[in-house]
Amino acid sequence: MNGPDSLSPPDVLLEVKDLHVSFATYGGEVQAVRGVSLTLRRGETLAIVGESGCGKSVTARSLMRLLPPQTSKIRQGSIRFQGRELTGLTEKQMREIRGSAITMIFQDAITALNPTITIGEQIMEGIIRHQKLSRSEARKQAVEMLELVGISNPESRLKQHLHQFSGGMRQRIMIAIAAVGKPSVLIADEP
Repeated sequence: MNGPDSLSPPDVLLEVKDLHVSFATYGGEVQAVRGVSLTLRRGETLAIVGESGCGKSVTARSLMRLLPPQTSKIRQGSIRFQGRELTGLTEKQMREIRGSAITMIFQDAITALNPTITIGEQIMEGIIRHQKLSRSEARKQAVEMLELVGISNPESRLKQHLHQFSGGMRQRIMIAIAAVGKPSVLIADEP
C-alpha cells in the first residue's frame, strides 16, 4: 500500500510528526495536543501515557480523523499510515481506511455502540462493509469473534441489545468489533 507519497520505510505502519490539535470554544481556541510525534512499526505495541486530560484520547481520535470538524482542527503536523498522508484525505477516503486498516476500541462502549440495534447487527455491519461477505458468512464470523473475546452463548447473544450486557461484556464487544477485520493498526482508548 506504499504509494507515490510514501516516505516511510516499509515496516512503519503509522508515523505522526509534530501533531497539533485545537478546539474552538466560546472563550477562544484551546490547544489540546501540542507537538505529538510517534512511530509505530509492524508487530510493535505502542502506548501513550499521561494524566487525565492531557490529550491521549484527542490524539487517538485525531489519528482516526474522528474529531468534530465544526469545532476541532489539526493545526499542523503529519499523520501517515503506510506512507500515505491522512490529514488531507476526504471523509469518504477515511471511511475506507477506518474499520478495516485502522480500527479503534473506544473508551466508553455506551456512547460508541448503538443501543437500538442488536450486537450481532453491529458486528456484522463492519464485516459486510469491509470484507464483502454475505450475511450468513458475516454472522458466522460474528459468532466466532464473540467466542474469541469470551462471551458465552454467542449465537443467542447476537440477538441481544447493549443494555443486556454488563460493562465488561460491552468492552469485549467493542474489542470484537475492532478486531473482526484484522486491522493493521488497532487503537485502544483505555479499553
